[in-house]
Amino acid sequence: MPEGRITIPNEIAQNLKAAEDGLSARYDASARNLVAEKPVLAYILKSALDEYEDYTVQEIAGKFIEGVPQIRTTAVHRDHPDRQVPAVPASPMFSGPGEKADGAEEADGMMSGDDKIEGLPAEDKSQREGTVCYDIRFLAVIPQSGVLVEIFVNIEIQNNDKPGYPLPMRGIYYGARMISSQRGTVFKDQEYGKIKRVVSIWVCEDTVDYRSDTINQYQMTETCKRGNFREEKESYDLMRVVVLRLGRHGEKSGDNAIRLLSKMFSVERTYEEKLMALTDEFQISVTKEISREVLNMCNLSTGVYNKGVTEGRMEQARETAYELYDEDGFSPEKIAKRLKVSVDTVEKWLEERLAAV
Repeated sequence: MPEGRITIPNEIAQNLKAAEDGLSARYDASARNLVAEKPVLAYILKSALDEYEDYTVQEIAGKFIEGVPQIRTTAVHRDHPDRQVPAVPASPMFSGPGEKADGAEEADGMMSGDDKIEGLPAEDKSQREGTVCYDIRFLAVIPQSGVLVEIFVNIEIQNNDKPGYPLPMRGIYYGARMISSQRGTVFKDQEYGKIKRVVSIWVCEDTVDYRSDTINQYQMTETCKRGNFREEKESYDLMRVVVLRLGRHGEKSGDNAIRLLSKMFSVERTYEEKLMALTDEFQISVTKEISREVLNMCNLSTGVYNKGVTEGRMEQARETAYELYDEDGFSPEKIAKRLKVSVDTVEKWLEERLAAV
C-alpha cells in the first residue's frame, strides 16, 4: 500500500453513504411537503391542465382541490404493499365537490398557507424493501360539460428528466396503474363507465438548456379513419401525462408554475428571498409549516447540491455529448469545447456507449 494512504473500513464507507442518502431523502421529503401545499398545487394544475385555464389559482386552490392526498404512501406496483401509517381523519377542507373550505381564500386575495393538503409522513419505513410509491396523490375536480368531474392526480418530483428511459413512458405506466387500481373501489365488474380520469404530472428540476422551461402534455386522441362518427371525448380521454421541466431558465419563465417551483428549488436563493417570492410574487401567505419546509430545503440543498453537482452535471454533459455527436455531427474536440470538458472525457463517453451496445 502506498505510504500515507488511509484505508477506509467498509463499515465507515457504508455509514458515509447512508448519511449522504439520508441528506437527500430529507431534502426530497421537504420538497414533497412544500409541493403538497394547496396553493402550490393550484399553480401546477393551472399550468398542466387546460380545463383550469380560465380560473385563478385562488379559485383552483379553494374550489377544485379536495380530499386528503397521500404523500409517499400508496404503492405504484400492484405486488408491492402500501406503506402502513396511522389513520388520518377525514379532511375538513371540503364537504362536497366545489365547496370552498373556511379560510381557503383570504380577503386580500392571498392564498392561505394554512390550506396545506394534509399528507402522511414521507419517510415511513416500507414493509417491503424497494417499494415504489407515488410522491403525491390526491383527488381534484374539473369543470366538464357544466358539472364538476373528479380526477385522480399524481405529482412526481424528478431530479433528472433523462433517467435512462423516456420519462413519458413511466408517466403512462403510473397513469395506467391509477386507472387499474380503481377496480373494486370506484367501479366493479363491467362498470367501466365509472372510471375516473387520471393525470400524472412530472416536475423535473434539472435538465439541459434546450429542454429547460418547457411543458409537454401527452394524452389519448381519436382518429376517425372512416365515416363521420365521433365518440364523446369523455369516453376515451381518461389519462394525461404532463412533464414540466424547470432547468436553468426556469426562474425567468413566463409560466407561473415553472417560475414558482424553480425559485423554491433554487440552491442560490436564500430563505428570505424564497419567502418574499411566495408572498409578493405568488400571493401565498407563509405558515409555520411552509416556512419550516423552505428552511429545511435551504439548509439541506447546499449539501445535496455539493454531493450531486459533479455526478449530476457530468451525467447531463454526457447526455448532451451524445446528442451533439448523433444529431449535429460534432467532433469530440468540438463537443469538449462546447461542454468545457477534456477531449479524453468525451472520447471515453463515446467508447463506453459503443461498448454497451
